[in-house]
Amino acid sequence: MKTNENFDINKFIYPDVSCAPVYIWVWNDICTREIIDEQLGEMQRLGIRAFYILPEPKDFRPDSMPTSLSPDYLSEEYFVLCAYAIDKGSSLGMNCWIYDEGGWPSGSACGKVVKDHPEYSLGSNYPDLLNKKSTEYFIEITHEKYASAIKKFTAVFTDEPKAPLNPFNKELADKYEKIYGESVLPHLSLIENQEMPTEENVRILRRWFDLCSRTFCENYLLPCKKWANENGFAFTGHLDKDHSPDGCMNGGGNFNLMRALRCFDIPGIDVIWRQIYPTNKVATKDDMNAYNGFYPRYASSAAAHNGTKLALSEVFGVAGPGLTYDMMIYTVGYQAVRGINVFNPFNFPLGRKGQLLAQELPVFTEKQPYCRFLGEFNRYTERLSYVSSLGKRVCETALYYPVSDFQGRLNAETVSKEFDFLGRKLEDMTADFDIVDDDVIQTAEITENGRMLIGSAEYKHIIIPCCAYLPDKTKNSLDKFIKHGGRVSYGLSDVNPVIEADGKGLRAMHRITESSKIFILFNETEENGKYSVHLPSANGYLLDLMNGTLQNLQTENGVLNLSLAIGETAVVLLTDEIYVSENPKEYKTEFDISDGFVFRKETELICNENGFDNINHSDKSAPISLGDWSCLIGSAYSGSGIYETTFRLPDEKAGKEGIISLGDVRFSASVFLNEHYLGTVLAPPYRLKIPEGLLGSENKLKIVVTNTSANWYLHTDYFDKWSIKELSPYFETELDYAKDSVSGGLYGPVVLYTE
Repeated sequence: MKTNENFDINKFIYPDVSCAPVYIWVWNDICTREIIDEQLGEMQRLGIRAFYILPEPKDFRPDSMPTSLSPDYLSEEYFVLCAYAIDKGSSLGMNCWIYDEGGWPSGSACGKVVKDHPEYSLGSNYPDLLNKKSTEYFIEITHEKYASAIKKFTAVFTDEPKAPLNPFNKELADKYEKIYGESVLPHLSLIENQEMPTEENVRILRRWFDLCSRTFCENYLLPCKKWANENGFAFTGHLDKDHSPDGCMNGGGNFNLMRALRCFDIPGIDVIWRQIYPTNKVATKDDMNAYNGFYPRYASSAAAHNGTKLALSEVFGVAGPGLTYDMMIYTVGYQAVRGINVFNPFNFPLGRKGQLLAQELPVFTEKQPYCRFLGEFNRYTERLSYVSSLGKRVCETALYYPVSDFQGRLNAETVSKEFDFLGRKLEDMTADFDIVDDDVIQTAEITENGRMLIGSAEYKHIIIPCCAYLPDKTKNSLDKFIKHGGRVSYGLSDVNPVIEADGKGLRAMHRITESSKIFILFNETEENGKYSVHLPSANGYLLDLMNGTLQNLQTENGVLNLSLAIGETAVVLLTDEIYVSENPKEYKTEFDISDGFVFRKETELICNENGFDNINHSDKSAPISLGDWSCLIGSAYSGSGIYETTFRLPDEKAGKEGIISLGDVRFSASVFLNEHYLGTVLAPPYRLKIPEGLLGSENKLKIVVTNTSANWYLHTDYFDKWSIKELSPYFETELDYAKDSVSGGLYGPVVLYTE
């Protein structure tokens, strides 16, 4: 993404392709040039402007997620087709990356590294990524082959690489002894987690896993970054278990998440499940389902420490066939207000038949009626990415990442809970904060006026979780920070909010440019919210992310009154610059037009031997009451339906401007008034403006409502011929998610507001 310093109205309306969500093109079936041409055309029709190819070879998960990729992964023919796809995509103006693995996790080339060099293995087909020779061979057979075949990609994505959880080898042991002057060999049972740590031996674990962390960075991440940068590409991706405070030690395989993330040009996180979503809409809550943690800040903090702006999130990978645009908009807004501005949606699949239809849902394809509006979502996300990368983020508070406690295991659970508690409390205080570790505190510049500077970050206040262990070097740096006027606390006193606001659950980020102040405001609660926001200036605009328009601010005594739906993001631009904009209007006359609707099916999702297809219905309309349309067409229907009605207005209202509110919609709608297209609404509030001159005394209203694929997936017997092992390890969870969205229709009330 091109980072920008000042707001540009044209770039807001029409964001650069570098702001576009980068979709994952999953190659899981027979591939030809003809299929590539066809699917690139489909991407363009769906409004997809960026992608990378994720190959899923036959050997990736043959027993749990079988695929039919052909030509074979890493063959000459495979690279020829990759080059063709990326060259063709680039010629169409698309932003193209490469993915460094066959499946995931990265580092093994789908087992080829160990197959060719068994000495790099620790007893599995996944190599020891603490071994630099393994990384060098991985780069040789993947990165180098891509680079020799393809010239027009811009970034390299690495996916969940990990070292062994309880690593040990002679090189590490020798390093340890050289650094600390003692052997680690008497403590093997301790580091292999066969012995409980104590106050006397916990230092062994802290030293050992800190060494493992440095070795993982030095022997895998940094060589990958060096290769990418020397070839003119950005290095990006994410690590595993990044949603959990101590995940770096419990499955993440990196031993210090913050240190590892700073090895990326564009550090990232993973939100492929439903870790982020309003918790009242999720029946079962755990760390993969409505966890709603603050972990996007890991990636945005690492970017700030590097002096860069871009932070990435891989999203929606196994969120299920019932994923709705309001979920998608909630998820990207939740992350953007925490500094994420590059989004990587999963999955645009190459293969679309048989059991492939059960793998990594949802799928973003034209045959999914709900995806007809994907372009609108993409433009929304591009504008959000654009404004959330402008200028410099103002963040003066940092929360200490107690990685030594995670590495030492002794108090890991207690300190992890305290760390998580403090972060959530900071969020509730509408504070913006970064996450800092020992490396940052020990190497940052401390100024005479009590500022801690590193990269583009500037901190005045460091918050330490109670009971956290602080290395001596960290203590010394914090003492110096305090001596010069910086603040260090074990609590949350004297924390300043990003902006003063009355109302529950508002999250905020503040950015500054040479000529403006930007506030990104997000309603994280489980209900619609009303907020009184105290602005430092009344000069400026509200930015409409969906339509790319500007509205003049309307404040009272410096207070902006905002109504935000669940998951809605508002962007306030404070500036003296003059842009084409509209004045907010209040429409006080109300007409309820919820009665008298007739309904007919339009486009239905079906499946046959060729995969997904659509039926275009031509049934006669029948009367319908607002609510779930299953009363008329059954509960298995996935697709779109047309609601129509006519209504009268007093003659004096003809030609007036207005607003139409659809109330509740399941789950998106396109609206036509008197044969004029008003627009499409994807998420609450389901409202559209009615321009002047369109309303008459007699009016015809048409609303085309589209639901998700959840209904089809939950009612079909299509997959009965395969065992669950043949479908996907995620399929049952995805179907469970789909139950949240197994409905459809216009629920209303439908209300017209006019002057």
